[in-house]
Amino acid sequence: MRAAMTYKTRFQYLFDKARDIAQSQAVLNPPDARLPPLFFVTDPKRNPHPEDIAAHLPAGCGIIYRTFGESHALQRARLLRRIADDDSLVLLIGDDEALARDIGADGVHLPERSLDRAPALARDFLVTVACHSLDAVRRPEILSTHAILVSPVFPSRSASAAGVEPLGVKGVQTLVKASPVPVYGLGGISCDTIGMLKDSGLSGVAAVDAFSLSD
Repeated sequence: MRAAMTYKTRFQYLFDKARDIAQSQAVLNPPDARLPPLFFVTDPKRNPHPEDIAAHLPAGCGIIYRTFGESHALQRARLLRRIADDDSLVLLIGDDEALARDIGADGVHLPERSLDRAPALARDFLVTVACHSLDAVRRPEILSTHAILVSPVFPSRSASAAGVEPLGVKGVQTLVKASPVPVYGLGGISCDTIGMLKDSGLSGVAAVDAFSLSD
């Protein structure tokens, strides 16, 4: 069935499944109403033209634009902001609050190493942060964030996942129980794997490779 999906069908399928996961958890751990159930996380190597993907996302999705030092980051961020405004998407900027302020982004996504910046940023932005361990989830600064992204949930092509044992559903559940804020899963999430997260306790999911414009 998945092989027959067009990219639009695939994006909508992911969104619908992510929304089901989020709604099943919302009763126990209500997320901020501004948070989407599904984030498209950009990567300059795996999706070098994120604006093309963003233009086809279902309304209500989120984008985490990670610049990784791109020389034209400002221009791309402004374009993503326009697409987000036109299509009712939520836009977060990765680890660059100056860029986020410049383009009027909805929020900032921080790497785990920058968690100490969360309390100040949360005064003006939605703040999400990457977490890879129980120790990170239990840090007091987590209380200043709106959500955390735990990874890798499943085997992933991400450079940060190289040599790292995937969390799996049980590992995700452990982090969800320990977290005082809503938890998103990232890493290896696709149309084939997202259904395994139905009862994981996640408040949403995020993906990189699942978003491509190949049918």
